[in-house]
Amino acid sequence: MPRQVPAAPRTFTDRQESVAALTAWIGEHAHFVRAVAVHGPPGVGKTTLAARLLDDLREMFPSGQLYADLHGDRGPGTTSLLDVLGQLLRSLYAGPLPSGIEERAAWWRSVTAGCEQPLAVLLDNVTDADQVRALMPGGRGHLVLATSREPLLDLARDGALIHPLDPFTPASALEYLTHFAGEARIAQDRAAADRIAVLSAGLPLALGLVGGEIAAHPDRSLGPMATLLEWAHYSTRTSHRTPSPTGAAVTSSLTLAYSSLPPATADLCRCLGLLFSPDIDIALTATMADLTPDAAEQHLQTLHSAGLLTVKTPADPIRGTVYTLHDATRAYARSLAEERATDGETQERGSRVLDYLLAALTAAEVLLTPQHRRLTRTYHRPPAEPPFRDEDGATAWLQAYAGHFLPAVRTAAAAGLHATTWQLTHALWCWLRLSHDYAAWSESHALAADAARADGDCLAQREILGTWGIGLRGEHRYDEAIEKFTAVLGLARDGRDGRGEAQALHEIGTTHLAAGRREPAGRFLGEARELRRDLLADAKEPEEQLAHRRSVALTDICLGELAIGLGQEAVVRLTGARDTLLDIQDPLDAARARAWLGRAHALDGNFTAAEEEGRIAVGEFTALGTPRWIARSRELLGRTLVEAGRPAEGRDQLQQAQALFALAGPGDAERLRALLQRLP
Repeated sequence: MPRQVPAAPRTFTDRQESVAALTAWIGEHAHFVRAVAVHGPPGVGKTTLAARLLDDLREMFPSGQLYADLHGDRGPGTTSLLDVLGQLLRSLYAGPLPSGIEERAAWWRSVTAGCEQPLAVLLDNVTDADQVRALMPGGRGHLVLATSREPLLDLARDGALIHPLDPFTPASALEYLTHFAGEARIAQDRAAADRIAVLSAGLPLALGLVGGEIAAHPDRSLGPMATLLEWAHYSTRTSHRTPSPTGAAVTSSLTLAYSSLPPATADLCRCLGLLFSPDIDIALTATMADLTPDAAEQHLQTLHSAGLLTVKTPADPIRGTVYTLHDATRAYARSLAEERATDGETQERGSRVLDYLLAALTAAEVLLTPQHRRLTRTYHRPPAEPPFRDEDGATAWLQAYAGHFLPAVRTAAAAGLHATTWQLTHALWCWLRLSHDYAAWSESHALAADAARADGDCLAQREILGTWGIGLRGEHRYDEAIEKFTAVLGLARDGRDGRGEAQALHEIGTTHLAAGRREPAGRFLGEARELRRDLLADAKEPEEQLAHRRSVALTDICLGELAIGLGQEAVVRLTGARDTLLDIQDPLDAARARAWLGRAHALDGNFTAAEEEGRIAVGEFTALGTPRWIARSRELLGRTLVEAGRPAEGRDQLQQAQALFALAGPGDAERLRALLQRLP
């Protein structure tokens, strides 16, 4: 079960009344989907309170605790509801994700309604009530805990509890400082401690930053530290337009912490404020700042010790220690970077990170989708060695960095880096095939299509439009997909690109087939196969021959599926496709051919061969770990068993397929439900 909520720090102080009140209210409303909205100024400890509360209540929510940061006060790069819904859904659901926000919200409600036990969700840095409403789960007994700077009063009419969180009292502020300074130092200079508490406005964030400095210099008395904080406070109030007391306290504490950093670490801190990544690790830091991994780790640890970075727990098995910035810290660092950056510095450091992601995505593309057409890659500096060596490593890396890919494409597009924009999107093919995140698919390709056009790269335009069309087809947006593929067909013919033309014809035919339009499907697929056979006959290089053999076999699978739908013989065609794909070591598509071959044998009345091929296909897809095709192959086998006069066995396979489709594609699950209802 997922446990994503950040751990409450050991310095948690006071707040017993808030924890008790919230716990009592949540317990009293256990039969409903509960919403609690905690609001307060930046740095007051809203997330810490929420983390402590959910830790205390962990036994109440056995289905897990999810976390999403909406970064509502960050400005550029604010996390969209689409992104958050995708993040939450991926925590519970392994199937493809629709691109529309209404569809995602509906799927989120459906998936959570299916949870057998209650689930808790922490939504951090929310800006308005509508965000919370869109993210409310379905079913009963769940809890949504939202944090915001302003009160979300509109949620009260939905039955939510609105809970204000105030700064520490003077006594609690001193108790909090004691965690860093110790009782003896506080007692030695109580007046200075009181001044620090007042200047920090009772905010845990501000007190923690000052406390970090106190802990780092155990030989210093508190008086000089209070004087430095007073100077920072004066500087803040004179350099900012009428800052609020809490705003002045946070900025003053940040100034004090920042001014104590070594110059190189301070330089890195500034740059982190401009980084598009939602979080940071050693690899990204080393890339951005042109450091060795050891040096990057040392700087990050220094920033963490100063209270400027927070560590995510537990450590990521691929990325290692992952750090985040409080929104106030990020805003402060960004303002310093914009103020002090030299010409081109920001762009150069951002380009390094984009290059790192592009190189790693391209390496993953080669390992996971070797048939994907290779296109140019343009790097601002020679790329480093990829951080993985095999398919399993590439898959794990993609999953670990998935949250960085779409922000990278957006950043490249906003910076006018046309080549980088479309190249990142082209390399994303390997991840999109795994995630089926159709919102990311659509947005990245829209940006990439414009970038490829601006870059004047016709081949890139064709490839981007083609994979865009595949994504649209996956969402059952068939007419839009055909529009993209038709554009690819025109560009390929204009450029006399036979391979591109054949691929476009194949995709148009496949899309008509998926839409149930058999006549145009057969026409386009027939044209595609004829052209692919011609390309194979003309191919001279072994690699080129292999690619064209595979493409002919893929079209034959679709023609075989079409023939089965028309009640026509398809065994010979599908057998040839299966054998070709096995010979060229394409296990996934060979299993697809085998699954349909089983149905072709059933159509001919050879149920023994049909069952054999069908069961082998199920086993192959299970070994490959492809949920949608495991479900599809079980469906095809189930149909065969029903037709063979074994309805109980067939129903069992169809029910297993329905259960898998419920996770991999709710539309298909509904289709299977209707089929099962029609069975005797």
